[in-house]
Amino acid sequence: MKFVGMYNFGGGGTEIITGIANENLPSHTENIGYNEKVLFSGEFTNLSRTLVHVTLQGFGSAQNFHRHDLRAYESFIVKNVPLASVSIYVNAGEQIGFHGMGTLVEAEDEDEYAIMLAKSSMNEKLPNSPVFDTDDYARVNSNAAATVDLFASGADDDFALYKLTASVAAANIIDIFWTDSANANVEFIGQLNFASSGSFVYDFPEGMLRNPNRQGGKLRMTTSTNAVTVIDIIGHEVHAGQ
Repeated sequence: MKFVGMYNFGGGGTEIITGIANENLPSHTENIGYNEKVLFSGEFTNLSRTLVHVTLQGFGSAQNFHRHDLRAYESFIVKNVPLASVSIYVNAGEQIGFHGMGTLVEAEDEDEYAIMLAKSSMNEKLPNSPVFDTDDYARVNSNAAATVDLFASGADDDFALYKLTASVAAANIIDIFWTDSANANVEFIGQLNFASSGSFVYDFPEGMLRNPNRQGGKLRMTTSTNAVTVIDIIGHEVHAGQ
């Protein structure tokens, strides 16, 4: 067995990949091995909260031998596989972070090749709870009929909403909506019509609700009366490529 070298996806290990218009074509393809006697061991990791499709391509009749869906922050672990290339498929217009690393070794005879293939495997690994200090908690108070910001993302950040609680002290109509950084491109989440004091909770699943305007966008509300209104927000700061 001969050591061929180290492998780093994109040359540096981590790359930002943008989805192309034709989602049937890969957004990124990278060659890995140069013949079927070169075996790859390593892992590929989705560094985003978006589902990513990965195709592992082999040699000869084994070409396009496996397609895998990588969930948010999931890794796909490969051991002793004759891997020709890897292709990443991303939804059109979306950006994701992707990481890959590994080693390449070459079998020097048929017996060695057979033994190494007998030990080949492919497995997935999904952390139970990735630890990122990116959760945000905010409370906004209003006592006027006005439009106010609930959360404004940074120029390189997006915001994903887990939960929003609206409480009013008297009758009020509240519109909750997304905008871009210039308060344009409005996308409504919903309208809450309170006849008197009360509360309402928007509770989104683990996939969260993302601002369609992405980086730099805002979460905003408009109130129709001067009734005291309190909005509590729990969300996740999403960096570019996640």
